[in-house]
Formats: sequence, C-alpha cells, structure tokens
Amino acid sequence: MIGAVSAGPSYRPIPSRTVRADGDPAAEESGGSGPAASLQRSPEEQERLRTLREADRAVRQHEAAHQSAGGPHAGGASFTFEKGPDGRNYAVAGEVPIDLGREAEPAATIAKMEVVKRAALAPSDPSPQDLRVAQQADAIKAQAQAEERRQQQAEGQPAAGAAAPPALAARGAAAYGAAAALGGSGPRLVAVSA
Repeated sequence: MIGAVSAGPSYRPIPSRTVRADGDPAAEESGGSGPAASLQRSPEEQERLRTLREADRAVRQHEAAHQSAGGPHAGGASFTFEKGPDGRNYAVAGEVPIDLGREAEPAATIAKMEVVKRAALAPSDPSPQDLRVAQQADAIKAQAQAEERRQQQAEGQPAAGAAAPPALAARGAAAYGAAAALGGSGPRLVAVSA
C-alpha cells in the first residue's frame, strides 16, 4: 500500500501516579477498575482515564470510518496504544492503509480514486495526513482523466462531456426532423446551421 490514512491528534501521556487515602504516593498494585479502584486513584489519574477512554473511542471511530468508506481499497486498522493507570490499553492513534495504486484502465483508476478520496475524508475530523491522501487521490484521478481523454481522441471518439461539433449536431437534428416528419404526428425539429 502506498499511502495511509491516519487518525487525528495523538494524546500525550500524563505521568501515572496513585495516592493512598493517607496521602502517601504508591504504585497501583491491583489494576482493578471497580468503585474501590476509583477511590484509590488521584484526581489526575481519574482525569487521565477519562481522556484515554475518550481518545480510544474517537480513534476507533475515526479509523472505522476510513475502513467503511474505503471498501476493498482499505486495509485493516492498526493502533498505537497507551497503558492507562487501570492497566488497560487505550488506542491513542491509528492508521488504515489505503491503496493508491493505479488500475490497468483509466476509467477504473478514476473510480478507485473517488473511493480513496471518500475514504480519506470519511471521518468528521480528517487529519492532515487524511487531507494529503485525498489530494493525492485527486491528482491521480486528474492524470487518469487526461489519459482517458487522450485515448478517446486517438480512437476518434469525442471525450466524455465534450459537445459534438456544430456540423455533426446540425446533421443529427436534420435527420431527427426528417424521421419525425415521416412518422407524422411527432414533434418537428428544424435544423439550424451555424
């Protein structure tokens, strides 16, 4: 995989410390998370746990959005974890690999880059890396569109979205008008040449 879509800001660790009820600092031995364990935690540790839980939830949602929108072009999420004062690991950063490789045909590359861009911008808070991946997908898509136009011109086909030459449009309108006149009750078109 060429690029990666990653989670937003990572959270900085807060130094771990437990204070006993008598005020003496002590390392937490139990690692439990019940009511007794929360009574043993300092306000700083309780705030750290709250921050870690929020970060874990946000990072997992962010990466899930990339995976969901990326479909077959997105890989599995990987996370960077931080151990909380309760002994549990919390995701504080993440990354989803996304395939930015070109396909054999320009039309397939265009379709793929549209999916890649949607995947990069899927979270409500895209990171700077997410925005870079979306820009890369746009650049690759533009190159594929230019290649598609060159191929169509080489084959003598008008490029997608291009208007037919005026003489060809006038001939088409005249032919439609003649066919409608033969049919009787259809609308009459009059060809106007420029």
